[in-house]
Amino acid sequence: MRRISAAAAARMILTAVYTFIAVLMQCSVFPHLRFLGAIPEFTLCVIVCVSCFEDEKFSCVLAVAAGFLLDTVGGDAYTLSPVLFLLAACFSIILSHRITTTKIIPAAISGGTALIVGAAKATLILAGKGAAFSAVIVKTALPQLLYGLIVLIPAFLLTALHYRVFRGSFEQSRRRAREREVI
Repeated sequence: MRRISAAAAARMILTAVYTFIAVLMQCSVFPHLRFLGAIPEFTLCVIVCVSCFEDEKFSCVLAVAAGFLLDTVGGDAYTLSPVLFLLAACFSIILSHRITTTKIIPAAISGGTALIVGAAKATLILAGKGAAFSAVIVKTALPQLLYGLIVLIPAFLLTALHYRVFRGSFEQSRRRAREREVI
């Protein structure tokens, strides 16, 4: 079993706190900041960005927990957010391991894909409740996708800044662990 350093534990705790704050903002602040009637998927953007940088297991657990919390606190019961968030996290993890030069590309691809799937989910839910399919796409899905893409950029920048701050201490603890293994 791998030991977790104090810096890695602090980073993981702060990441969980940031994600919890994202869920609270999604449920309290963003409903009042509508764009063409849409509410951005801020928590989904945070999960995608965190998954590009963080450990795989932690990212998946965080994604499912955030999805359950969003469905519970947000009042949208049974919208499959945990499954959507887990798939978005897994897709981000796979892409970030395949594209090692920069994390911007995996975040953009997986974030865009997750937002499209989220918009499709909202479209299907509203169309299932009797709304006209074309009206739902124009009035809900497209504004939600556009708002999500706008929110993905600052979410990525904040996440990248967070991991840039912790990178030095994380690399030092990794070096020390390798040195102990050699000795």
